[in-house]
Amino acid sequence: MENIDNEVIATIEDLRNPNAVNNNVENCTDEEESHLDYKKRLNKKVSEFTDEEKAHYNKLAQKNKRVKEKNEEEENNHKLDEEKRNHLYNQLFVLKQKFPDNLENIHINHEMNYKTLDEKKNLIMTIITQKNSHNVVFESLLLMCRTGERGLDYFGIDALEGYADEVGNAKDDIVPILKEMIDTGEIDCSMMTPQLRLMIILSSVGVKTMEKNNDKKKNAIVVRELSRSTDGAEEQ
Repeated sequence: MENIDNEVIATIEDLRNPNAVNNNVENCTDEEESHLDYKKRLNKKVSEFTDEEKAHYNKLAQKNKRVKEKNEEEENNHKLDEEKRNHLYNQLFVLKQKFPDNLENIHINHEMNYKTLDEKKNLIMTIITQKNSHNVVFESLLLMCRTGERGLDYFGIDALEGYADEVGNAKDDIVPILKEMIDTGEIDCSMMTPQLRLMIILSSVGVKTMEKNNDKKKNAIVVRELSRSTDGAEEQ
């Protein structure tokens, strides 16, 4: 069947002009042969080529060069893809070692393609992000409570004084609710990147530190006033 497909079928016009058939056969041959094959077929040196033969030889040489460059480019791209795939696989392997309990059901192997490994990475990052997301959300709530409490204190309103502490004491009751809201998607934790989680926790710690320092200053003022009052009483 292959011989039949490659066979040149002459038309009526070709039969009237036998040279056309020869030209068609030559063109089919030219499309498949390289410049070296062409030189071998002519069986003479390049310096002995006619102008037409040189032109055709150069055309085949340029074509061969383009094919070679294309193959080299594809090979280089393949190497880069392999490097990226290996790097991604190593990243996932390290993550599985660091979080064995959470990622035990996520399977990876070195034969997986880059797309599959990238999907695995997205899943792993989601699991890791949601691992302690409830604690981060709780810290965010505490931060808002303390901010509101201190905001009212600034205007001399102490109606919510101690509110943040009471919310902190109710952590065991609040966290399960937060977990449920996260699992059902009511609270979106997809944007809870490590950087954002760190910022929220540091902000919460910063507010706590400010509260402690303010309390120390207040206590120092009270002690100083009591000391003055005691000294005044003794003088009388």
